[in-house]
Amino acid sequence: MHVSRRTFLRAGASTGLLALLAACGDGGVHSAASNKNGAGPASPTGVGKLPAPQATRTKFAMVGDSITKASSKALTTVLGNAGYTDITIEAEVNRRIIVGDGKGEPLSGVKTLFTMISDGVDPDVWAIAMGTNDVGKYDNPDAYGAMIDQMLAMPDSKIPIVWVDVYNPKQLPGTKMFNEVLRERADARGNTTVLSWFDLASNPKEKILRDDHVHPNEKGTLVFADLVSTALT
Repeated sequence: MHVSRRTFLRAGASTGLLALLAACGDGGVHSAASNKNGAGPASPTGVGKLPAPQATRTKFAMVGDSITKASSKALTTVLGNAGYTDITIEAEVNRRIIVGDGKGEPLSGVKTLFTMISDGVDPDVWAIAMGTNDVGKYDNPDAYGAMIDQMLAMPDSKIPIVWVDVYNPKQLPGTKMFNEVLRERADARGNTTVLSWFDLASNPKEKILRDDHVHPNEKGTLVFADLVSTALT
């Protein structure tokens, strides 16, 4: 999915978001993550903080899977309200980090990011929301680390990266392993921060997930968008 936005939305982001959240009400499901598989404390909320920009950030690009795809409309609106006038979002259902050649399966996150860079996408900040479809498919932290490192190394080191961590209650041990490794690798790169979708999605009080306990409902897409936007402003 490609979304390019060139029109600046002048309504206040926080006001618009609150109105949309209110309209969504309390519909959704309660996550039971904290009650299954011996779930312990969540990983730290983030790693570092994006440095203050030397100039106003207006260009944003993101690679993601079905969670990002569901949230693309909300992301475009909220980021537009925050002053981003050039927004590119590439998201596909079932996308994995390194697996996928685009033939009968989604193009992988790594190949998608490579294509975007080759096509001249040059944002002020990159965002990545990958890993949900990879957790539980590898047995050790090094395997996750290698995939994460590959993506983090692709953008110019001067460009900040925001990576949204994952929540998959069906693969909770792998989820926690991935999120821990993600924070270690983000810290090693520098100029990178990790946002905790896990903390929000696993909170029974939030009620932001569909019946599958993985994908965001309508309210959840707005919460996801706000999570990303808050890190950039």
